[in-house]
Amino acid sequence: MSENGKDQLSTILRILSFLMPIVGAIIYFVNKNDHPAKAKSACHAALWGFGVGIVIQIIYTVTSGA
Repeated sequence: MSENGKDQLSTILRILSFLMPIVGAIIYFVNKNDHPAKAKSACHAALWGFGVGIVIQIIYTVTSGA
């Protein structure tokens, strides 16, 4: 499939996928066959959100123990 305007994930859904990675995972599995670019974008946002959440948790844990 070509990457046209209809196969792009909206900014709101990207932000939502970043803030709540489970939403990104759901969007990924719903769109992976019909809209692969949307699915990939949602997956990337969810993975980034998950990673940033872990880093923030580590920083919080390290600084709160001092």
